[in-house]
Amino acid sequence: MRVKHPYIIPFIGLKLGTHTFEFELGDAFFAEFEYSEITNADFQVEVTLVKKSTMMEVTMDLNGSMQWPCDRCGETIEIAVTGTDHWVIKHGDHTESEEDEIWVFGPQEFQIDIRQRLFELAHLSLPARRTHDEGDCNPVVMSKMSELETEDDSDAKWIALKNMKLENPSDQLEDIEDWEEDDE
Repeated sequence: MRVKHPYIIPFIGLKLGTHTFEFELGDAFFAEFEYSEITNADFQVEVTLVKKSTMMEVTMDLNGSMQWPCDRCGETIEIAVTGTDHWVIKHGDHTESEEDEIWVFGPQEFQIDIRQRLFELAHLSLPARRTHDEGDCNPVVMSKMSELETEDDSDAKWIALKNMKLENPSDQLEDIEDWEEDDE
């Protein structure tokens, strides 16, 4: 079912049972949020709403791709993004949010605004490391990086710090006391 108002699902009037809604998320959607890092995206989201007499279960499945600079070489790559979100909406005396997985809607509620959940699902579904497959990075950049690589043993730095001789802290305290006496 196509929703007329973007990212809002009216549940009043829906019969008990399973209902499916489809949404598309692109640059216009993510531009509405101040701290979005997603650009050049094309995501499709299928929302399944299971309406029961005392509650509703909502599941969102996100699939799509986005353009992003490779973390290794900086060239633009296309990243596949998939994710799922699930939560329960219970009916109660007043609207409150107990936790992220359970919402309570009061009798005045008649629709579900899923904009924030869509935004969070898209961002949490991004891979932590966004790079080309091994060997697909820009060869010029990779060759320059290998020229600049050093043979430093990182453990040597820690060994040097461990063997460093520090002044006795009590000597420093005496110096401060002497300095304070001179000021008086």
